[in-house]
Amino acid sequence: MRTIAPEPGPAADPALAAGPAAEPALEAVPPPPGWSFRPGDPASRPQVSAPEDAAAIVRPLLAGRDRELCLLVALDTKHRLIRVSTVSVGTADHTFMGPREIFRDALLAGASAVFLAHNHPSGDATPSADDRQVTRRLAQAGSLLGVDLLDHLVVGDPGWTSLARAGVL
Repeated sequence: MRTIAPEPGPAADPALAAGPAAEPALEAVPPPPGWSFRPGDPASRPQVSAPEDAAAIVRPLLAGRDRELCLLVALDTKHRLIRVSTVSVGTADHTFMGPREIFRDALLAGASAVFLAHNHPSGDATPSADDRQVTRRLAQAGSLLGVDLLDHLVVGDPGWTSLARAGVL
């Protein structure tokens, strides 16, 4: 590996330099601990083209929970699955779904689109007024960031509700 002799002044850090001179320095910078982006072969990842596809991914993860759990499903530009992550674990009747937490995970995954899902431990998949309000707020935040919120599913037992189909998105 080539080394770059620092020059006096603010351009002394080659990682901050622009152009070909920065390339060796940037290659030498390891990713942060625990961070990796390995979604796998695109052909092997499921594509989400309808709420039923989304429900098939999240229902097994939310079934039988005694507390509300919010999941983020990150998708690439062709709506293929990149990652499923837990955004929050709440109480028996509430979970936190903040834009910062949701879109941080989406951006770190390199997502172009996402859908959310959370469960209602009561088994009733009817969205609350708060579910509707937070969905609209998250869609606006995603739009600003260039990450589309495709749907928000409320999962009960045995059914589920798509807030996109309900006209919220």
